[in-house]
Amino acid sequence: MIGIIAGEGNLPKVLIKKLNDKKLKFIVIDLINKKNFKKNFYNLNISQFSKIISILKDNKCKEVVLAGKLIRPSIKDLKFDYQMLRLLPKIIASLQKGDSHALDLVIGILKKNNITVVSCIKYLPELRAENFKSSNNASKQELADIKKGKSILDRINSKFDVGQSIVINNGFVVGIEAAEGTDEMLSKSSSILKKINKNKPSGILIKMPKKIQNLRVDLPTIGYKTIKKCIDIGLRGIALKKNANIFLDQDKSLKLIKKNNFLIKVIN
Repeated sequence: MIGIIAGEGNLPKVLIKKLNDKKLKFIVIDLINKKNFKKNFYNLNISQFSKIISILKDNKCKEVVLAGKLIRPSIKDLKFDYQMLRLLPKIIASLQKGDSHALDLVIGILKKNNITVVSCIKYLPELRAENFKSSNNASKQELADIKKGKSILDRINSKFDVGQSIVINNGFVVGIEAAEGTDEMLSKSSSILKKINKNKPSGILIKMPKKIQNLRVDLPTIGYKTIKKCIDIGLRGIALKKNANIFLDQDKSLKLIKKNNFLIKVIN
């Protein structure tokens, strides 16, 4: 039995469809409170972690996939039973350090309960970013922007748990993702890009995993909406990392990419 801990976004839906198509047995811990009353669905809050573990064990789940964006809870929203109280110092410390540390704690707790966390890529290998073949080539400036963006993200996230995305335009940092997420960061970058681009697409969104994060969870994800947003605010392309990014809606995105001569660059 496979356990899916489902957060926000389309990834959980894609994974559920794939497991259904393969006739694999699974249960879903739905954390977005959409009140799904299907037989194998459980509507819970991330703060109910002891109950989540109990359900996974009762259903004999040996494997768990964390799919979709998980909203980090506030300490005041957590519900503390005896097991959670014992973990309180670790929980507080991990939440203060950032998302990657909090997810590492979750993985560790599940492991102690003989439940292994696996990447969604195990069941959805077709979503690897490198599977998408782009005919567009990056210019020297764009390659330099990608290199600079990756270097900045690596430097920041080697010490601080910040974000997975940065926008670089002709060597200038336009925006860096923090707690707001990629979409809001792009919205904030829009006004700056309009001033410097002068109606010509320019600049790259570099979206890659944090240097400190576990690649089994929270893989940076793009899809049709991300690409459309980048085009709408005047960006020229997106750079992703091989074996470390998920690309949803690849077939749907292809027409939009070709129409706008949009760049998708996958680097090592």
